[in-house]
Amino acid sequence: MKTLRTPALVLGLLYVCFFGYLGSSSSQLPSRVATHFDGHGQPNGWMSRAAHLRFMAVFGLGFPLLVPAIVYASRFLPDRFYNLPHREYWLAPARRNETMAYVFRHSLWFASMALCFAIGINYSIIHANSLAQAHLSTLLILPLAGCFLAGTAVWGVSLVRHFHRVA
Repeated sequence: MKTLRTPALVLGLLYVCFFGYLGSSSSQLPSRVATHFDGHGQPNGWMSRAAHLRFMAVFGLGFPLLVPAIVYASRFLPDRFYNLPHREYWLAPARRNETMAYVFRHSLWFASMALCFAIGINYSIIHANSLAQAHLSTLLILPLAGCFLAGTAVWGVSLVRHFHRVA
């Protein structure tokens, strides 16, 4: 059985990078930060630098950990609340702990991906505010969002495929 060590280590290292980047890049932001943009990349919402840094710290900490927290809490639910292929097989008493560990380990990989997305969002905001006229680059946001959505799809499909296989 695989351990949580590798995904937890990767997630921990990404958090160190995220908070290090957040702190080191704060001086690159103006005192009034454009933080919300319309469909054309034009700013239509602002925050103070301190408020933006607080928001990004909370978002970067909370958003990635949402799925692992839900997955961890779900281990205490009765089996009837699970919608898994071959539920009786995967939630059999002899296999239940292994199944819960697999899903939690998988959720830590998702959290790493979500944290990379949060880092990308922060980078995009810093880049947008570094221009003479703040402007969010579509060339940054679309690939970032596309990669996150594609990664989420791959993550979900791999979960479903895993639970479709039975010994």
